[in-house]
Amino acid sequence: MSSSDFPASDDSAQPISLSAIGTPLTLEDVSATSGCGDGCGCAGGGIDIDADLLDAFVTEQVLVRLETEPAFVARSIAALAAGDDLDAELAEEIEELESDPVLLLDVLGATRETLPDMESDAVVLLFRYVIDHVALGPEELPLEERVQIEWRVPPVQA
Repeated sequence: MSSSDFPASDDSAQPISLSAIGTPLTLEDVSATSGCGDGCGCAGGGIDIDADLLDAFVTEQVLVRLETEPAFVARSIAALAAGDDLDAELAEEIEELESDPVLLLDVLGATRETLPDMESDAVVLLFRYVIDHVALGPEELPLEERVQIEWRVPPVQA
């Protein structure tokens, strides 16, 4: 999905920057009133969600996919590599993180058990691989419907 595909600020969902996901989010990261400032095309508009809750929810969704799809990370990396619309800054960040073989090994072996002990850079790289972006819907929706994760690869249907 490109930035132009994101709904305007008065529509039902608003993208937030993924730059902080994988490391603890701050309220500033998810409460941008004039866009996230990260070049994502976010229209802003008073996003209001608890940063710890959002971080925990997104992390849990990643863990569920890791547990239920053995090739999830590999498929995500392949999709990222095959994409031709990767933002230059994101590509540079990923390349820098990938230059550390220890981080890369941690990411490739990520599980629910290992994630809490991984270096924050390894968690960031994992999230860069598997998530394209996160969008938030209206506050009145339940969390499961409000937080919309756009994955690099769709879930495998059982």
